[in-house]
Amino acid sequence: MHTVGEIMTKELVTVKPEDSVARVAELMERTKIGGFPVVEGGRLVGIITSRDIRGCHPNRLIADAMTKEVVTVPHTCSLWEAKELLERHGIERLVVMDGDCAVGVVTKSLLYAEFGKYIDALTGLHKAEFVQRKALELLQGGKEIAVIFLDLDNFGAVDKELGHVVGDEILYRVAKILAGVVEEGSDHLFRYAGDEFAVVTMKPLEEAKKLALRMVNAISEEEWPLGIKVAASAGVAGGRRASPRHGDSELYAVSYLINMASLASTRAKKEGKQVVVAGKIELREADCM
Repeated sequence: MHTVGEIMTKELVTVKPEDSVARVAELMERTKIGGFPVVEGGRLVGIITSRDIRGCHPNRLIADAMTKEVVTVPHTCSLWEAKELLERHGIERLVVMDGDCAVGVVTKSLLYAEFGKYIDALTGLHKAEFVQRKALELLQGGKEIAVIFLDLDNFGAVDKELGHVVGDEILYRVAKILAGVVEEGSDHLFRYAGDEFAVVTMKPLEEAKKLALRMVNAISEEEWPLGIKVAASAGVAGGRRASPRHGDSELYAVSYLINMASLASTRAKKEGKQVVVAGKIELREADCM
């Protein structure tokens, strides 16, 4: 994913501590910018926003009104990390640094607009780019994870025989059904591509297998329009390894899990099974009873 250095506002407007509130208010009105880094002698010493100067006397110095503890990020910071910082501190903008120099600003609206490119417009779910990011984040946080890969069966025939409008309606409803099955906080649902969905979960492998089966059953038990029969197959990969493989890394582990879950899903579809666990036997409904 991109870094804040690629999307930040690069034409940086700064003010000085000795500037008056009146001057900065006029600058905000003229530039339509809601906040400026405060720089003294080339060094960042604060940030002033429209909220800071609201109600201040026009002759007051910015040094007395500014926020001195500025939340900054390096220009190499990922968009995901920047989003977490903004939400954790409850602020609207981050000052972007290159070494000791302020080089730009990234705002919440700018960041969220960029994130919008990674949201699937039909289902409202995050796209495939976030699967690896979320899985890597959890692994780096010391969490055990499993990946569930779910693929609708013979969905191409729906689009071909009934048209894409009906197909899109089914995909939308499938996303809603799956969102109702996964557990907020421990399971993360994504639209991977086309009629493929993925879940990154912190559940142990045994629980992940049961979740996959609940997802498949929830789809098949739904009453679909026009008498359409919608079914799905799922693959699961995960579980704690006793020791890392040679050359292993968290990034490799994530790619490995996603790939294995995808292959297991394909195997489930070919063999007419509901859920297949990568490298292990299928999960039958009776296993969940």
